[in-house]
Amino acid sequence: MKCLVTGGCGFLGSHLVETLLSKNHKVTVIDDLSTGNLDNINIFKNKIKFVKADIASSNKIKKYFKNVDWVFHLAARADIVPSIENPKKYFEANVVGTFNILQECRNKKIKKFIYIASSSSYGIPKQYPTSEKSLIDCKYPYALTKYLGEELVMHWGKIYNLPVISLRCFNIYGTRSRTSGTYGA
Repeated sequence: MKCLVTGGCGFLGSHLVETLLSKNHKVTVIDDLSTGNLDNINIFKNKIKFVKADIASSNKIKKYFKNVDWVFHLAARADIVPSIENPKKYFEANVVGTFNILQECRNKKIKKFIYIASSSSYGIPKQYPTSEKSLIDCKYPYALTKYLGEELVMHWGKIYNLPVISLRCFNIYGTRSRTSGTYGA
C-alpha cells in the first residue's frame, strides 16, 4: 500500500512510519517541522519520501495524494498554553489543515483515512477511565480545534462516504517523545 502520514516526524508519527515500513508499505511524510524533528526519522529517511510543507496551505500538499491508498493524519499543533496565546495558529493547523487533508482524500478517493484526535476534548473528566460517551467539554483552543477536526472527519465520512476512523488518544508516551517544554514527557 502507498501511505501518506502527516506529522510523520513527530513522536507518534515517526513510530507509525517505522511500523508501516516494516510491513513493506511505501510511505510519504508531510511535516512542517514546527514540532516534529528530522532526528525522529533519521534511521529510515532513505526509505521514505519526505515533504516539508504546511498542511494549512492546500496548494503545497495536493500533488502528494496521487495514488495514495491510506492517509494517517497526525499533524497538529499541540499544547494548551500556546493555544491560548495564539489560537489562530492552532485553528489554521488543526482545523483548516484537517479540512485540506480531507478534501484531498475525497478528491483522490482515498481507501482509508485515520485521524488522531485528542482526549483533551473531554476537558477534565468526571470519571476514569473515561468512556467515549463522556461529555465533550473543550476547555482550551487546542482541545476545541482537535475536536473540530474530529467533527470534520466524521462528517466527511458520513456525507462523502469517505472511509474514516478517528482515534482519541490519551497521554501517549515512549521513545522519541518530546522531553522539552512545559508539556514534555
